[in-house]
Amino acid sequence: MSKLSKISFLFAGISLVSMSITRYLLGDWVPFCWVALGLAVLFILVGLIKDREFFKEFFTMKTTKEGMSMGVLIVLMLALLIVVNYLGVKHYKTWDFSVAQANTLSEQSIKLVKDLSSELKVLFFYKKGVEGNEENRRLFRELIKKYQDQSKLVRLDFVEVNERPDLASDYGVDKGSGVVFLDYKGRRNRIEKIDEQEFTSALVKVTREEVKTIYFTVGHGEKSLTEAKEGLGLNSLKVMLENNRYTVKPLPLVQSAKVPDDASVVVIAGPIQDFQEFEITALENYLKRGGSLLLALESQNSVGLEKLVTKAGLKLGNNYIFNIVDTVMGQGINQGPTVGTLFSGANKITKSFAVGEATLFRFPQSLEKAKAPEGVVVEELVKTSEDAMAFESIQIKGQGPAGSFAIAAEVSGKWDGDQNAKDFAMVVVGDVDFMTNQMLYQNMNRDLVLNSIAALAKEENLISITPKEPLATQMVLTDTKFGVFLFAFIIPFPLLLLGTSIGLWLKRRNA
Repeated sequence: MSKLSKISFLFAGISLVSMSITRYLLGDWVPFCWVALGLAVLFILVGLIKDREFFKEFFTMKTTKEGMSMGVLIVLMLALLIVVNYLGVKHYKTWDFSVAQANTLSEQSIKLVKDLSSELKVLFFYKKGVEGNEENRRLFRELIKKYQDQSKLVRLDFVEVNERPDLASDYGVDKGSGVVFLDYKGRRNRIEKIDEQEFTSALVKVTREEVKTIYFTVGHGEKSLTEAKEGLGLNSLKVMLENNRYTVKPLPLVQSAKVPDDASVVVIAGPIQDFQEFEITALENYLKRGGSLLLALESQNSVGLEKLVTKAGLKLGNNYIFNIVDTVMGQGINQGPTVGTLFSGANKITKSFAVGEATLFRFPQSLEKAKAPEGVVVEELVKTSEDAMAFESIQIKGQGPAGSFAIAAEVSGKWDGDQNAKDFAMVVVGDVDFMTNQMLYQNMNRDLVLNSIAALAKEENLISITPKEPLATQMVLTDTKFGVFLFAFIIPFPLLLLGTSIGLWLKRRNA
């Protein structure tokens, strides 16, 4: 090969390297890249034309043909591998072998993301240099990949706050610790916790077309929606419902004896003063129209609502349920929160509650099934374990009936057996404190409240997802099993390997 050809190929290589470095540094294709590419092509053509006889002779040699055949085979193999990998990325199947299926989305999440009709933008705002951001980005990317596998409409963008201050300002982001926004059809929701439960809850909020209204009755000494400092207020519940895009309003039935038409759910939370007859009539008319009611009553204070409860096919126990505990002195009564551990596995409100989880109540009363009108179905939602006892007073004296007691129940059907009425829904709970500021976020109380509201509002896709906990597989070796494992594997296996090695060494030495 001539010296001119070598120099031409050298300059061609330099041009290609310059073009690549410029493209990488600038992050865009600029006019200089075209110039560098053109020079590279020109220098290659000059080298080929100058030594065309050399290259003609080179390509007709037998070794060259064999080498080119091998090269073509290698190129075809590489092309095949590229195609296989491309198809593997675009079309793949994963299997989750974890016992708790911790790496698989819930049915609710899959249904929600598959029902998307428009692009869902997921924006992760961060700042470079902030500790923990890289790990958060990695974890979030892994989470969103599960949703993207279900729908191509999920788009994830990582936004550096300092590089896009306009976008950060538009979304109200003022820190870079890993703030996430979901944007769907102009509706936005912010999350700061990286897990499926929070992401799917946010997804429900942005995809919901209608904002539903929850009314809380007032005027009978009910728990206060505005009380945030006292443990027995309901302000935490109000904030939680509003964060789930519900509108929360008071309902003074004593002033206007009619439930508004826009009421998705009416909540009666621990009243201590009697309801008037015209107020009860208004509630019954609401239920006949297909209304939904969440009724939480304190023990021995039914405030005139026995009529509603009886027509719903339930009977208030007017007692106090306590758990029985084992102590060093024998069995005793636990005067702390009463624990509900048995849940209906078939009902949509509690079917996601796992074995071992619990709801907490403060001095609840029991609910008993009574004779329900035709077309009314009663289902017990939450019950205590068998280690529970009922007393007529908080002042525990002697012993009362023992066993498992229902604390919460759902009732549905035609109100008062009226076949011309629309289907109503009611959740009755023998306690109100379980959803107060003090107890709302304890154990599964939040899930019980939110799931009940979602079911009553006819939004089953809002029913919360219980976080999946990894389950450990325990291996317990008895002395007998350990002995078998030791003498059948631990001792013989190394001896077998040692004997085989010595035999091979002797055979090679005497060969």
